[in-house]
Amino acid sequence: MALRESRKQSRRLQGRSRGSHWHPLGKALKPPVHLRPWLLESGSLTRRLQRHFGKINVRVLHQALGQPYNDEGSGRLPLAVVRAVVLSADDEKPLVVAHSVLPALPRGALSVMFNKLGKQALGSLLFARRGFVRCQREWAFLDKRHPLYRLTRVQLGGRTPDRVWARRAVFSQSRNPEQSVQVTEVFCIG
Repeated sequence: MALRESRKQSRRLQGRSRGSHWHPLGKALKPPVHLRPWLLESGSLTRRLQRHFGKINVRVLHQALGQPYNDEGSGRLPLAVVRAVVLSADDEKPLVVAHSVLPALPRGALSVMFNKLGKQALGSLLFARRGFVRCQREWAFLDKRHPLYRLTRVQLGGRTPDRVWARRAVFSQSRNPEQSVQVTEVFCIG
């Protein structure tokens, strides 16, 4: 099932953080040739990883109420359920570090589904169920000043380039658009 795309801008992605400058996907930046298809993937990233690497493991680093980063809403989200996971192949080498932010309010069906994910990839929910809409796809390179760069560095055991590439988008249910989740994916694929 294809996910519906929306050109509508989301206020969720407003905000700035040192170490990143987000741009509309496909514009302004020139990622390395080997990463471009991964960054531009319009379908489920988890499915693409499975096709390329085989079985994909999801390791949950944390999922709890917390404060979003500065570039995840510019203070508009005072409290949210923050989930960080690492997607890796069978050799346990990290491929993607994903960071998702679901505002604590309003609560709804998405909150219930999000809290029941466990070791399941969020994409298995967003791309498998009807009614989800994705808007405002963006990409950036992150440097050592950004908290997601530092999280990725820890997962890679300190072997991190000076910058890492990331993409992000906001997903909501078409029948409940005020409840949305922002997903940021940092690429460790070499």
